[in-house]
Amino acid sequence: MNPAPTATGWGTIEGRIRLSGTPPKPTLQPTTGTVVSVCGEQAEDRSLVVGGEGSLAHVVVSLKEGAALPAPRTPGPEPVLDQKRCIYDPPVMAARAGGTLVLRNSDPLVHNVRAASGSNRSFFNVAMPLEGMTVRRQLPAEPGAVPIRCDVHPWMRSLVRTFDHAYFATTGADGRFRLEVPEGAHTVVLWHERLPEVARRVNVKAGERVQVEQTWDVAELK
Repeated sequence: MNPAPTATGWGTIEGRIRLSGTPPKPTLQPTTGTVVSVCGEQAEDRSLVVGGEGSLAHVVVSLKEGAALPAPRTPGPEPVLDQKRCIYDPPVMAARAGGTLVLRNSDPLVHNVRAASGSNRSFFNVAMPLEGMTVRRQLPAEPGAVPIRCDVHPWMRSLVRTFDHAYFATTGADGRFRLEVPEGAHTVVLWHERLPEVARRVNVKAGERVQVEQTWDVAELK
């Protein structure tokens, strides 16, 4: 058996992702009478979350060749999908394929979490009737996209992008991301479910910070 590759030095890839132009107003869907007191009369679509100066949240940033790299020096946080005010938070997240996803219900309401994988619409389906309830479920072993829905409240949706490595991040509300990577050449992939995927080739030296900036135009939105 060949030994796992080791890194001789580490650097950082960081940057900010933006959307230029005036973003469309989020669509609103009516909630149902039984949840209005907790969740309001309308639920906002969060497939596009744009902040100040066009900062684009929930963009998934990953390394194309991450599976061939040594393990990161610092493990990432455990992925958590929360249910609060009748939405899944976050609407998009990244995680390890075959890893554990923490599911939390912060509402005093009954929710369920149905995850699909390939042709299997119920890879797992978890009822969560209690406020503060937390359970853990394993994600599919094959990397890809895992759509998540709530059967009780059909406007609730999220998407988990899974990878066969741990070199991934998502942008925050300020559109920024940061990845610590081994020195060398890397392909950085920027993915948003409503915009064209972009790949950038960078070379990182030990102790160096490499900036990756990306701006999409609203005309590119799907």
